[in-house]
Amino acid sequence: MTAEGGRIRAVLFDWDGTLLDSAEASFRCYRRLFQPYGIDFTPEVFARTYAPDWYRTYEGIGLPRDRWGEADARWLEIYADESCGLRPGAAAALARLAAAGVAAGLVTSGSRSRVERDLAALGVSSAFSAVVCGEDARRKKPDPEALRIAIERLGVPAARSAYVGDSPEDVEMARASGVFAVGLEGGFPNAEALRRSAPEALAGNLAEAVEVLLAL
Repeated sequence: MTAEGGRIRAVLFDWDGTLLDSAEASFRCYRRLFQPYGIDFTPEVFARTYAPDWYRTYEGIGLPRDRWGEADARWLEIYADESCGLRPGAAAALARLAAAGVAAGLVTSGSRSRVERDLAALGVSSAFSAVVCGEDARRKKPDPEALRIAIERLGVPAARSAYVGDSPEDVEMARASGVFAVGLEGGFPNAEALRRSAPEALAGNLAEAVEVLLAL
């Protein structure tokens, strides 16, 4: 997809690993989560099983399906002990888009209770005109349902929208939605897979991503 015939009017972001510096916290949470099940969750296992859809991680480490519900609840309890900050340049990127008259949205697989708590704690709730969380779509990334919901809420055509994410699933979701895809290299162990997904643009940081988008 290319942004032809007009400038980008809306930029939607992934949350974890893209705007939120949460890779290390996620690893620590998983490690604590899986210990009672007798699973040693090492960095190597994290790299092998990581996906934005955490049920793929559960499946990858062999957690019985009938324990997934309790694992979800325990993960949220464990995460409450963590304190994550924004990735470098995140606040400046959001401010620059706002100054340029570009709407911002958030599309994440994370639970609304957790994401809204993070947004409020970091003072960026008002930066987003639309926030779509895991409960808002029946299907997880890379299915395009959640991104399409956000675009509809923003009232901006897909052809005038972009999505910035740090995983190949983000790129696939954007492509399936007809949205310009920007891959952002982050802290999760999927950098090579992100490059192989061939986004329209690949950025090493958020400032680069915004430069690309405002130049379209």
